[in-house]
Amino acid sequence: MSLSNLLIIFSSSFMALFPVINPLGNGFVVNGFFTDLDPQQRKAAIQKLTLNFIMIGVGTLVIGHLFLLIFGLAIPVIQLGGGILICKTAMELLGDSGSSDKEEASKNVDGFRWKNIEQKIFYPITFPISIGPGSISVIFTLMASASVKGKLLQTGINYLVIALVIICMAAIFYVFLSQGQRFIQRLGPVGNQIINKLVAFFTFCIGIQISVTGISQIFHLDIL
Repeated sequence: MSLSNLLIIFSSSFMALFPVINPLGNGFVVNGFFTDLDPQQRKAAIQKLTLNFIMIGVGTLVIGHLFLLIFGLAIPVIQLGGGILICKTAMELLGDSGSSDKEEASKNVDGFRWKNIEQKIFYPITFPISIGPGSISVIFTLMASASVKGKLLQTGINYLVIALVIICMAAIFYVFLSQGQRFIQRLGPVGNQIINKLVAFFTFCIGIQISVTGISQIFHLDIL
């Protein structure tokens, strides 16, 4: 396996995953959940989110096919179900008007509020918002193209390259969430709310598109 081939796998995997995971756009959605957290709580939440992100991405790469075989699931079904979850989450974000009281927004969240957010870090913040069914289906596609019949070592190396791309996506997401708060603060509460609503709407549209893609594959329709 030459270095040039590994670079091709890395670059093609990066270009395939980046628009689907969209760490920058999804970062705005996640910021909507972390708005009222103090710096220490926000850092802890981002670290847990990044760890969950890597676990889901790399876990899909390692045992994804086995998981589908055990439960008898097909990728289009995962796309349909995941798309519905994304739409549900987006509707909740669209319906959340947020706090307009500056004094309340400046206070640290209490134990109940932090516990409530902590319970949401895996679902729905990590899955399906940060890394969802669309990303999982792309990872499966990359796995199929990276598999070399009869060459287990070469296939394993290709999978490691894809895992490195997933970790890079998580790193981009981590950096944006860690440093993006300054940009969010400059927008002010009104600008932040407008962006959150717009991103939530586009997230709802993405959920519909993923669901429609799953339906079209299940029923063999040429919808999109």
